[in-house]
Amino acid sequence: MIKVENLYKSFGPKQVLSGVNLEVKDGETLVVIGGSGTGKSILLKNIVGLIKPDKGAVFIDGVDIIKADKFALYDIQKKMGYLFQESALFDSLTIEENVAFGLRNLTKLTEPEIKERVKLCLAMVGLNDIEHLKPSAISGGMKKRVGLARAIAYQPKYIFYDEPTTGLDPIMSDVIGSLIMHLKKELKITSIVVTHDMKSAYKIADRILMLYQGKIIFNGTVEEVKNTRNEYVKQFVEGLMQGPIPVEMSFDFEEK
Repeated sequence: MIKVENLYKSFGPKQVLSGVNLEVKDGETLVVIGGSGTGKSILLKNIVGLIKPDKGAVFIDGVDIIKADKFALYDIQKKMGYLFQESALFDSLTIEENVAFGLRNLTKLTEPEIKERVKLCLAMVGLNDIEHLKPSAISGGMKKRVGLARAIAYQPKYIFYDEPTTGLDPIMSDVIGSLIMHLKKELKITSIVVTHDMKSAYKIADRILMLYQGKIIFNGTVEEVKNTRNEYVKQFVEGLMQGPIPVEMSFDFEEK
């Protein structure tokens, strides 16, 4: 189980997280929504130990990774897969080398075993016979799927998705959403998904949190989101310019 308690993080004078509390149950897909710059990705990176908070605790399987030494943190991180917002593939490596990167550096698998695992993981995300290609030779949607194949190659217990559908067309966004659901069912993975794509969020979420001004202002099911009376949540999920969330504009706009 993942549990975050009273998490604070600032960068200079900018307070990004202001006492975040959340729990993720085993096997659950938790979706965190919120506007750009509200700290969703920073929250995710604190949870996986890529960034250290100013205050608070992050428990993964009962271990507070904030207080853990580097060896204990390393053991916990080996249970994690991470899909970066821009896929973060190594341009100089082939697709096979990208997917196998963690396996070659963190496991004692033989080369034939690694090649078989890579092929299997690529097949799970709907990609075949592209191992020899470089990232520059494939589309944005394929890069996302390669990144997802790399995230599951180590057979993690947890996967963290940072804006998995950003930059994709609606059809490919739906494909990624279906893959996230498929992996949850087949691999019994617990996930946290950071997104502002509400169509995707409604499809994959067991529960949805909304982050605003560094705090969780909503925690509920998909149906509760759709029927909420919370004006902040309603403005965000319906994509409305008018509402309690201020919209910065450099020109006057008047509806006619």
